[in-house]
Formats: sequence, C-alpha cells, structure tokens
Amino acid sequence: MRPMLTILIFVALMRTGGLAQTVTVMPALPFAIDVDWARFRNDANSGYLEVYYGFYPQSLTYHWQEGKFQAGVKLQTRIINVQKQDTVVSRSSLLRLAEADTSGAWYRYSFVTQAGFVLPHGEYKLEVTATDSLATARFSAWDRTMTISAFPATPGCSDVELCKNIVSSTKQTDLFYKNAMEVVPHPALLYGVSTAPVLYYYLELYHLMPAMRYYVTALVVADDGRVARESSKARIFNTAQAAEVGTMNLISLPSGKYTFRMQLSDSTKLALHQSEKSFLIYNPHIQPPAQVAAPASGQQMAGMVEAELDLEFRQARYLATKSEIKFYEALKTVEGKREFLANFWQTMEQGRGDFFPVTRVEYLRRVKIADDRYGALGKDGWQTNRGRIYLLFGEPDEIERRPNVGGKPHEIWTYYSIENGVEFVFVNRFATGDYELVHSTKRGELRDPDWQRFVN
Repeated sequence: MRPMLTILIFVALMRTGGLAQTVTVMPALPFAIDVDWARFRNDANSGYLEVYYGFYPQSLTYHWQEGKFQAGVKLQTRIINVQKQDTVVSRSSLLRLAEADTSGAWYRYSFVTQAGFVLPHGEYKLEVTATDSLATARFSAWDRTMTISAFPATPGCSDVELCKNIVSSTKQTDLFYKNAMEVVPHPALLYGVSTAPVLYYYLELYHLMPAMRYYVTALVVADDGRVARESSKARIFNTAQAAEVGTMNLISLPSGKYTFRMQLSDSTKLALHQSEKSFLIYNPHIQPPAQVAAPASGQQMAGMVEAELDLEFRQARYLATKSEIKFYEALKTVEGKREFLANFWQTMEQGRGDFFPVTRVEYLRRVKIADDRYGALGKDGWQTNRGRIYLLFGEPDEIERRPNVGGKPHEIWTYYSIENGVEFVFVNRFATGDYELVHSTKRGELRDPDWQRFVN
C-alpha cells in the first residue's frame, strides 16, 4: 500500500467534487490468521487454556474515513467437548484498526491478541475463524484437538509459550499481564533477523519442593535432531509454583524448522518433565550447509520468474503444511523460493501423510486438467472444490453424475484406494456451474450426513 498516493487521490477527488463517502484500499497480502495456544494449571478439576491470535495489518481491506485508514477483523472462537459433542465456548469479537499513516511500524508487523478459558479436564476441539470485516469473503479458519488434563502431584511444567517480548510490569489490567510481567505472545512462530531475532519464552513450574536444587534447561533443536542452542541453569525456588522466562538469540542460525524444548531436572540432572514447541527461523543472510545437487524439478524451475514461482506454490498449497506456507511467505528472494520449491517437490515425490507420492510434473498436469474442466465464476479450475480434490487425489475411480432431475445437479466422486473407500459429494447449489463440496467420508474433510438437503 502507498499511503501518500492514496491520500493524493483522496485530495484530488475532493477538489473535483467527486469524492464518495469512503475510499477503499485493497489488501497487500493474502488474508490469514496465526493461532497458537498453551495450557496451564488451574485447579484440581480444571485447566486454563490461553489462545493467541495474530494477523498482519497488510492483509486487511481498509476504508479511508474521518482522516484514518480503518479496518477490522471479526474473530470467532469455538471450543467443543469432543466426547459430548457439546459447544462449551462460543465467543465473537471485532478487532478494529484506525491509523492515519500506513508507513508506520504498526502496518508492517503482526497484530496480536489473546483470550483465556477455564475448562474442565477432558478432550476438546478448538476452532478459530477470522474474517476481514470489510470483505467478508476473505476469511481464514484453523482448528486443533487437545486434551486438558490434571498435572501430576510431582514437579512438572506447563506448555511453553513462545513470545515476541517479555518485560516487567505492574499493569495487572493489561491483556498480556502474567506474574508481574507483560508476556506478549508470537503466534506466527516465525523468528529471524527481519521478523523477531530474539525468541522469548515463558512457562510455569508446578509442585516444586522449596529449597531443593533444580536444573532448568532450554534447547533449540534443529529438524535433524542436532542441538543448535542450549542454556542450563541451577535454580532453587522458594515456592511450590514459579514462572520461568528467558531468551534465545536466533540470528546466526540457518533458516529451517526447529523445536524449542524446556526441560526440568532434579539435583542429579535427572529429567523430571519437559515441554516443547515447533517454530520456524528465516535468516536469508545465513547460507545453509552445502547440499547435494538440486533435484530435476529444481533444474526445471531455473528459468522461472518470481510471479511464476508464487503461482506454482499457490497451486501446491493444498499439499503444504501450515509451517511450509508460513516459511514460503517469508521468503523474499527468487533464489530462496526456487530452492524451497525444489525441496518441497522432492519431499512430495516420497509421499507424506494422507497424500500418495506425486511428482511436480504430474501435479502440474492435474492443474491444467482441473483448469480445463472445473473453472467457474471467474475462478481457475484448481481454485474450485472439485479442482482441489482432483489435484490432491487425481482421477476418481467412479463419478456418479446426477443432472437437474427432481433436484439440483450434483456429483459423487468415489476413490476406492483411499481409506478403504471414500466419497466426495459436490452440489451445484446456485446454478452457477460451481460445484460446492457439501459432504465427504474422507477423514479430515467436511462431513455432513444430511447433505441431501442441498439437493432437494
């Protein structure tokens, strides 16, 4: 966004008498929500769950009103008891931004907030949906399943919270206040020289024996298991419960995926309990160790410009993990993006999780076929529901096409080789030619046994 240009347009419209009520400024980044969480002890029957939310102001739609750029995020949090299938928390909020100048630091860095929930012990599903308040078709959804359980009556620790900053504080009404500190979370979990060069951490220790010596060890472990950073200190606590905070400088570590691990040990350095969390580092100024020659897919990308690389990764996002998506979005050089995609396709050729092995050539062939078959409403075929399933799983073993006879047109795709047989049901709900996925028996996909109501 170029604030000076926008304001000049605004002034010009005023002078010509052509000013509308608002001037809309489009987002500079795709809309996405970052979510992280940590569990803490509450009492004998319940735990305390903190949820951390983050988004980038550059990803929002703005209206210029009353001398400021104004935007907002609608935030919806649901917590469901898995065993009872009962919604125990449903909370909505609207976060507003209003700033006069988008050249300020507020526009370039993540905006974070948090919420806390007391939950009885049990298994829960946490669902978060964020929506651009001025463009409601732009939204981001996230969910996780977690267990809130009792802490044993022996020395142990809470989940570790990875933070952007921790300072002493007396402002007990502050949103981020904990144990005489302002603890600002970093839900993006992306660190590095241009984002967050120092990792701050916070966790709580429980059921300590006063006057006994303990060792608290912080480690940064690379994806290959190598310990990249380690800090250990002896501690004697005066209370049965204490907070542990510290920092790790990460600007000299190569880019990649890491695990932060906190370990509590007794006086003999026997491990009693540990807590860990994965995060990413992006340090483009650090050259990775020498590697073998790039795979063939890397050679094929040698002549691609940045726009072509970005498009290819958008098409491949269905295969990517959340960490890979964050990592790619943090890349600023064409060379870095080429290297990432080469390694990404090398991984996918081996197969991962629920996805069968797929080569770059085969996947891009599917993109072309999806574009030819499934484009609708101005969207390329790979962006539609049928296109996504085709890209992930290829040609169905069977397609049952039901035209507009006594109901809305719909298709049922069957794959016999996935999870002992799965179905995907697509319905042309609004007679636009865009078939929406309304039900699937595939694990992790939308499941709605009452999908027939969309047809009738």
